[in-house]
Amino acid sequence: MATAGALSHRGGGLGPRLAVTAIFVPCLWVITKRGDAHFLVVVALMVLTGLYEFYRLLEHKGFQPAKFVGITCGIAITGYAYFRSGIYGNFLLAATLLLMMTVELVRRDVKQAVLHISTTIFGVLYVGWLGSHLILLRELPRLTGLDYALGADFVYLVVFLTWSCDSGAYLVGRSFGRTPLFPSVSPKKSREGAVGGVLFALLAAYISHKTFAAEFLGLQPALLLGALAAVAGQTGDLVESLMKRDVDVKDSASLLPGHGGALDRFDSLFFAAPLLYYSIKFFVI
Repeated sequence: MATAGALSHRGGGLGPRLAVTAIFVPCLWVITKRGDAHFLVVVALMVLTGLYEFYRLLEHKGFQPAKFVGITCGIAITGYAYFRSGIYGNFLLAATLLLMMTVELVRRDVKQAVLHISTTIFGVLYVGWLGSHLILLRELPRLTGLDYALGADFVYLVVFLTWSCDSGAYLVGRSFGRTPLFPSVSPKKSREGAVGGVLFALLAAYISHKTFAAEFLGLQPALLLGALAAVAGQTGDLVESLMKRDVDVKDSASLLPGHGGALDRFDSLFFAAPLLYYSIKFFVI
C-alpha cells in the first residue's frame, strides 16, 4: 500500500483505486459479518495470492523457494488460527519445517539450499502467520466469552484504521508531498504523506469510537490504536517496498487496478493486524 505517501502516484490514478475499493469493501463487510468458514476462505485466498506473489518476487531475484510447500503451509496456518488446536499447531510447525528442508534433497542443484529453505519459511511467516491474525481477530470473542458478532467489529476497526491511513497518505502525498521519507527504500514516499496517513488514521479512530466500536472502545484507546495502526501500516508498506527494491520490481503484481498486487494491497494489514490483535486482546477487552 502507498501508506507513506507518494511524491508521484502509482499508475492507474485515483479512478481505478476507487472502483476497486467500491467493489471490494462491501464484499469484505458482508463476509466479515458472517464470519466462520466464510471469512476463513477469504483470508486463505488472500494468503494464497500473497504467497504466490511473494515467491514470484524471490524467483525474480534468483532464489528457488518451494512454492507449493510454502503456499500449502501458509494456508494451513490460517486453518490453525481458525480451529485453535495446540496439538495441531505443534504438528503444523514441525511438518512445515521438515517438508521445507526435505524438499531441498530432491533438487538437482544443491547450491544455495540454505537460502531456498530460509526464503520459503520467511514467506510462510510473513504472509501466512501475520495474515492469519485477521482470523484470530474475527474469532477472538469465542475465546473471551463475548458476543461472536463483536469479532466483525474488531476486523472492521483494523481495516478501517489501516486503509484510512493508506488513503490519507496517498491523497496528502499526492497533493503536498515534497520531502522524501526513506529515499533509499522508496523515493516516491514523502514525509508529508506519512503525516497525512497518521492524521487520517486518528480521524478514523475517532469515527470508530463514535459509531460501530463504541461498545468496546473508549476515546483514548481508540486514538492510541489509530496511532499504532498508522505506524505499523506504514512500516509494513516500507518493508514491502524494501523487498521490491531489492528484487528491482515496482509492484508485486497487477491483480488490482490502481493497487498493484495482493501484497501491495495487504502489506500494511500484515503489520497492523497482529499489533492491534494483541492490543485489543490484552488491553481493550
